[in-house]
Amino acid sequence: MTTDAEISRSTASAAAKGTRWTLAAMVVRQFGRLGFAVVLARLLGPTDFGVAAAATVYISLTAVLLEAGLSSSIVQKPDLRPQDEGATFWALAAIGLAMAGVTVLFSDEIAAFLDVPDLGPVLVALAASPVLKGVSNVVGAKLQRGLRFRAMAVTEISGTLAGGVLGVVAAELGMRYWALVVQQVGTDLIVLVLWFAAAGLPKLVVDRAALRHLRTFALPLVAAQMIGYGSRNIDNVVVSRFLGQTALSYYTVPYRIMLIPVSLLGNVANRVAFPVFAKVQDDRDRVRSVFLRITRVIGLVVLPAMLGVAVLADEFVETVFGAQWLPSAPVVQALAVTGILQSLTTPGGSVFMGLGRADVSFRWAWVPLTFVVPAFFLGLPWGVTGVATAYTIATVALTPFLVRAIGRLAGFGLRTWVRSVLPAFISTMPAAAAAWVVHIVARQHDFPAVATLIAGLAVVLAGYLVFLRVFFPPSFREGLAAVRLLSTGKLMKSA
Repeated sequence: MTTDAEISRSTASAAAKGTRWTLAAMVVRQFGRLGFAVVLARLLGPTDFGVAAAATVYISLTAVLLEAGLSSSIVQKPDLRPQDEGATFWALAAIGLAMAGVTVLFSDEIAAFLDVPDLGPVLVALAASPVLKGVSNVVGAKLQRGLRFRAMAVTEISGTLAGGVLGVVAAELGMRYWALVVQQVGTDLIVLVLWFAAAGLPKLVVDRAALRHLRTFALPLVAAQMIGYGSRNIDNVVVSRFLGQTALSYYTVPYRIMLIPVSLLGNVANRVAFPVFAKVQDDRDRVRSVFLRITRVIGLVVLPAMLGVAVLADEFVETVFGAQWLPSAPVVQALAVTGILQSLTTPGGSVFMGLGRADVSFRWAWVPLTFVVPAFFLGLPWGVTGVATAYTIATVALTPFLVRAIGRLAGFGLRTWVRSVLPAFISTMPAAAAAWVVHIVARQHDFPAVATLIAGLAVVLAGYLVFLRVFFPPSFREGLAAVRLLSTGKLMKSA
């Protein structure tokens, strides 16, 4: 007979191995997408890139509706039945088809509202994406529920690389912003085929109990994610509508940079921690331990990385995207703090879902929508930098409330959360200040941007590690241990 302790060890072991695979998949996924965006940005320039930037808002919407939401019920439900798979599959397929139909019908109106005339035909072509996502995500959720992170990772890595190659080839052939369509639809199609090959077709039977579970658990979660999507993307709509297509490009490029740690570290944590929290949802101490460990590790990486990029924003933008993109450098600086805070709090979503509290996620999602969206309009008079700064100010104001909401379920307070990230924050400050000195001196002597960027980042890394080692040795050792455990696949096991 299998004991609870044996189940817990088995779950931790599977999650530990999955951390490496998930991290590898997210690294390839995020930097592959960013690499393609860099290529496209350099080939098209700020004006034409605005079409791709506007289309990315649509792609994000399909991801919110179809990549989590309803499919999360398959991961969270303790006693999954074939009927639960069937209900989720048909619901997602219907949503995907409905989204495709709405997109085709209103593509011209959306393009006119955003003031991006070339967007209409692009949206019609991208309407295939939600259909492909809708029929494949139940299979992905089954893999996640079974902690089959290797299969998920191999699929996503293959899809990202193959889709990216297709997109780059299309861009080189002169297809302009249509290269984004080739890349996105190609990636979704490849993932669909590989996920079906890994997990087989989902069960297609349905009953009332399955539909009732979708209504009580999944629908509030979908609603919360839709609200969150609105909070995160209305800024793009506001910028495009009131500041223009070129301004949207200058805003979107830094926004992608800000999302790197959120998507890479936060989503790695969510993918691995969500099924773990679901399996140990009655063990509050375990939930608290895992969440705080994740928060500390994310803070040790994100704080020096994001603040280093903020200090060296001019050199970073010129080196990566080209001198024509320098007007976006102040936006990089303004969004750096938002990137840090969202990275640190993103794993809270896995606490809400894993503990079956989609209702809390739904209720709390209204808070940022209520306060962040007005901030975008308040920042408009100062252009894209004003919108980005307003976004950061609103995020700073709301983060303590979000942490408290997570802590009420996981069993910790705001002070405990602050203490978990304080060593990384304190150690980053003198390192970032030293990098700022490098930036000032380099500008006075007209050093090349790439040389200044390399030197500045080296100063940030060295100063941060030295300060952390001298003044916070336990945190330094924890960081080294996290790297070692991650390389051996035991990070989640030790939490």
